[in-house]
Amino acid sequence: MRRAISRRSLWLALLAFAPGCATTSPLIHSIESSAEFSYSAGRGVQDFAAPPSAVIPAVFAALTDLQMDDPQPARDGVVTRIEARTRDGRAVSLTVRPRAGATQVGARIGWFGDEALSKALLERVGVRAGTQAPEAIPDEPPSTPSGNPYFSRSAIPDEVMLRDLADAPYHDRVIP
Repeated sequence: MRRAISRRSLWLALLAFAPGCATTSPLIHSIESSAEFSYSAGRGVQDFAAPPSAVIPAVFAALTDLQMDDPQPARDGVVTRIEARTRDGRAVSLTVRPRAGATQVGARIGWFGDEALSKALLERVGVRAGTQAPEAIPDEPPSTPSGNPYFSRSAIPDEVMLRDLADAPYHDRVIP
């Protein structure tokens, strides 16, 4: 009996400190390691050394600086979500999350992401929040939208790919 209890307590201790898909250990995550811009899976993320009450107005000002229209804020617990549109009609989704002594802002632009515009937006948030050196507002926001990983625009069109089937004179006849 005692052996089973000690195995269970060892197992629970290992699970508590093991990194999982939805858990982050407070020992692993530090603000200094993620204070730089990072981009992965179409989403840019950056931490700012300011409280959310200072970062949220900076996000709205940065959206205005980069000519993004119609920002719509929404609260989801402690997370603030902001939806907007670029000038070319792509959706912009921002999440503002409080962290220990900082605020994390994540940005996704379009369906598959836009690394250059995400980086420019998060840099403008840093400038507006006062955590980065001032920079000039760009006349034309930088944009390199990621391509659709499922349907390539440079793929062979169906008219060319299926031309032989359409041109075959006996494609639906039974040959005796």
